[in-house]
Amino acid sequence: MSNLKTPPVYKVIIAQVAVTVFIAVTSLLISGTVLAYSTLLGGFISALPNSYFAFHAYRYQGARNAHNVVKGFIRGELGKIIITVVLFALSFTLITNLNELAVILGFIVAHFTGVVTSGFISYNPSGNNT
Repeated sequence: MSNLKTPPVYKVIIAQVAVTVFIAVTSLLISGTVLAYSTLLGGFISALPNSYFAFHAYRYQGARNAHNVVKGFIRGELGKIIITVVLFALSFTLITNLNELAVILGFIVAHFTGVVTSGFISYNPSGNNT
């Protein structure tokens, strides 16, 4: 049993989804439904694989589980890449009325939001506030 706390990566996913929804609503008000669901789709193509990665990467903790931690990170990262590629491929092939640039920009904005948010998260693995 480890005394280390899991990092609050759920905050990154929440920030990505919140920014994605905000951009989609703004796009809906400014330009219409095609741009709105295209940006929403792009943002979710970033947030969903990130949540898959977070689930697998932080499933195990501690030195005794070092092997499982490494396997979790590898499984999470490979799954994240595969899910991202598959979601992009399905989006571009199955959805006929789609703004491809908005999908890509929604993905980039959500991904950048995750990177920036992770820099602002206060995390102390031991849980001490010293």
